[in-house]
Formats: sequence, structure tokens, C-alpha cells
Amino acid sequence: MPTDYKSRNTSQQKKSLPGFVWLLSGLAIGLFVAFIIYLDKQPENESNFGDAVQQELNKLKQQANKPDLDRTTKSEDKKELKFNFYTILPELEVLIPESETRPPDVKKSGSSTGSNEDKQYLLQVGSFQNLNDAEKLKANLAFLGIKADVQNVTVNGQSWHRVRCGPYVSKQQLYKAQSMLKQNDIHSISIELK
Repeated sequence: MPTDYKSRNTSQQKKSLPGFVWLLSGLAIGLFVAFIIYLDKQPENESNFGDAVQQELNKLKQQANKPDLDRTTKSEDKKELKFNFYTILPELEVLIPESETRPPDVKKSGSSTGSNEDKQYLLQVGSFQNLNDAEKLKANLAFLGIKADVQNVTVNGQSWHRVRCGPYVSKQQLYKAQSMLKQNDIHSISIELK
């Protein structure tokens, strides 16, 4: 019986393409179609490239010809925006340098007693975002014999809990409390109430 060898050779010569080739070609076609649609959706530009470059050069020349006064006012405006903490601080409090909270000498105390009688002083011992931390510090101060209060304030949208001691009516009382805090490694800030 005769066999047909011609059909056998053609079936072996037909090889299919690997799957990744089909994947890459489909991806390329899809990206090309998406790019054509993207270009079609873009608005028509009335000016050409040369006109756009000329407009940008004119803008740069105008900025270079402006006087330096405009630049200095812009830099001053930026500086003014930086220093907004003056509005945050309460108007009735003034920080006192540590050198001024020392007890006055015996010679000076007799001459300046009348001028300082109406002033009151506070010591800020800490400021915490967590109320529990502020309460712990208040309790530690109570063990030392110093009465403290926790003041809740909001600064830049954040809640803070200040731990403050006082008010003290004289610098001697202030210095005495400050010395006790220093002995126990607790830092404080002196504040004068107006």
C-alpha cells in the first residue's frame, strides 16, 4: 500500500509561535491604539513651537529687568511668615532669663520691694501631648512638696498639656522652687505674669 509522504512533511514544518510573542505583539498593538486615542483627545494648539519659545524668552527678560526692590519685598514677606510664634504666645506671659530669677542681694532687696509686689511668677516644668505624662509629672512634683497644675492648650491644631507651678508672688519664692527642681533634675522655665 502506498503512503502519502507529502502531507507528513508539511505538518512537521508548521510550527506555532511561542506564547510570549503573541503576548508582546498584542501589548504593542494595544499601546499603539491607546497612543492614537490620547493624541486624538489632545486640544489643538493655536501657537507653534517657535511662538511658545519666544513668549517664554520675553517672560524671562521681563523678570530680569524688574528692579531688585521687588525681590527684596518678596524675601521680607517670606521672613514675616516665618515668625508667627508671636501670635501664638499669650500676651500676658513673659519669659524671664534665669539670671534674673536669682534672689536679690540684701542691699537691693530693701530698695526694690515696692516695685515687684504686684508681679506674679510661674514655672513651666513640662509640656506634653499625652495627658498621662503630664499627670505623672504633676504627681512627682507633689511628692517633692510643689503644687502644680496642668493647663490644656491648643497650638497649631495640636493639643498640649503644660505642667506649671505657682503662682509665686516674689522672686525669692520662685528661686526657692527653681532650686528644688534643679536638685531633682527637673528643668523649668520662668514666666512673669503681667
